[in-house]
Amino acid sequence: MKNLISDLHIHCGLKGYASEGHPDYKDHTIWDFYPAQEAALKKLNPVLRMAIKELAKSSQANLDACAAANLRAPFLAIYPVERQMFALEPQKPFKTLFDILLGGKQHAYLGAAVSGFPIEKVEAILAEVANDKDEGVNYYHQFRMERDYLLRQTETRSKHFPDFQFTIASHHNEFRELLEAGKTISGVFTVEGAHSFGHYLHNSTFKKTFDGLSPKERQVLENSFRRNITEVKTEDDGRHAPFFVTFCHHFNNLLAGHARSFSAKSDLALGLHKPGMRHLFNQEPGLNHGFSSLGREVLELFLDRKAGRRILIDTKHMSVAARKEFYAVIRRKRKEENDPIPIIHSHAAINGWFTLDQAKGKAETKDLDKGHFFSRWQINLTNEDILEMYDSDGIIGVVLHEGRMPGEGFKKAAGKLKKKVDKARAGSPRRARLEQELKDLYLKLIWSNIFHIVKVVRENRPGNHRPANGWKMIALGSDYDGLVDPMDSFPEVTNFQDLKSEMIAYLEGGKEICFAQNGVAVALPSAEVSELMFGQTAEEILDGILFGNTDRFLSKYFTEAYLGMETGEAEEDSESDIAVAA
Repeated sequence: MKNLISDLHIHCGLKGYASEGHPDYKDHTIWDFYPAQEAALKKLNPVLRMAIKELAKSSQANLDACAAANLRAPFLAIYPVERQMFALEPQKPFKTLFDILLGGKQHAYLGAAVSGFPIEKVEAILAEVANDKDEGVNYYHQFRMERDYLLRQTETRSKHFPDFQFTIASHHNEFRELLEAGKTISGVFTVEGAHSFGHYLHNSTFKKTFDGLSPKERQVLENSFRRNITEVKTEDDGRHAPFFVTFCHHFNNLLAGHARSFSAKSDLALGLHKPGMRHLFNQEPGLNHGFSSLGREVLELFLDRKAGRRILIDTKHMSVAARKEFYAVIRRKRKEENDPIPIIHSHAAINGWFTLDQAKGKAETKDLDKGHFFSRWQINLTNEDILEMYDSDGIIGVVLHEGRMPGEGFKKAAGKLKKKVDKARAGSPRRARLEQELKDLYLKLIWSNIFHIVKVVRENRPGNHRPANGWKMIALGSDYDGLVDPMDSFPEVTNFQDLKSEMIAYLEGGKEICFAQNGVAVALPSAEVSELMFGQTAEEILDGILFGNTDRFLSKYFTEAYLGMETGEAEEDSESDIAVAA
């Protein structure tokens, strides 16, 4: 298993799927690199270019890159792109400015630049969004098309790694067998957004609550979720059902409230902000709500093994209110129904608040993160979240997202370093030193998020004759190719082996690691860092995070016995110590 990498949340196929059939990419497959839409970027006006400056625009996670990095276990997040990503609604204080700037074809250029989709694809989506008939969208059709694209891609081969093959595993035994065969990328299906199974009758439906729908809107939406989820759970015995579904995403799905995920840019003078993603998209409908009655029904249907293969739930993007209600459901099932259900949070960062109620009481503005190392927004994990996941035998994927993980203090320090790097002469010792300094800043942030999780578990849960160990619940969940702002020192999956080596060197070098004390970064004493390692070497810890912990989780929960039986408990925990071909 040495140097093997898994990724709990990654979008390897999104750009390829969006470009399929386009004449410029007729010879491209999921293996190939898709460049940024430079023509669209060049035609954007400067203000819009600034608003999306930090987003990754070319491929980060095509399968050639995965093969080069030995990332052979990607959890392939299928994402029918939400209409609201293209139906822009500029927000104050830049509403008037953006209304002017988005005139003509600027809207289409922006969509292509952000998503990496060909301009023709974006224009077709915009035509659907802007139709005068207020026609909605059947996301399930889009889900099936993207899933079928991924299945077709298993027949393709890489031009650069011709001995490699790409497969989709339907259970853990198959997953292991495929990896043991060597030179195989063994994907696992997941879905980002439960909206993927719904038919929303009108574009205006997204502005409403479920209780506020017309009788026809309500009937269409209810029936579509019941029919489509049942179909995917039972079709071919659920062989191609997703292992888990990220229940919420960026926008209103009328099932459960989402957390705010888009932010402004850094401050200008006099307290003004630069325009950023928060000012382009309207996340207000459904923001911070709890579950609707339909959402509760859909949740039960995903988990119900009588209705077909169980689909687990990923809590990323859920609002605080939705998370609290979901945790109560999971505790009840575990304690009263003897039904253990692991809580997944596939691409996470911590905020350091002790409780969900504390996080809920904080206004998500840039002032909340001003001067801070960690981002303290509600979308990130509180200590209460971490303990709920530990109690459920869940798993947390650590996200590599510079827009979501750090606070403004970190961003300011990183920004200054980036400017110094850019000014330093290429190949000079000064530039090399500055680049390593920037790397170390990112490594400190990643390790601090990880050690915070372990510290919270150790201090708040009893162990058997020794403190509770949270290491086995931590994995990688990069979110690469998911329209993210990556860490500059590790912008693509091809950097992941370097990331591993650098993380080992950082930990072995005794460099500073922090935890969050009620949202504020505090340095961990070196003696406590050693205690929190639980006798493991840095390399052993990274082997677990990058593959072993995910494999252990799959060995318990990605099985026919657990997912397919009407009742029953997960298989006995195993360390899965079978040798895997590198």
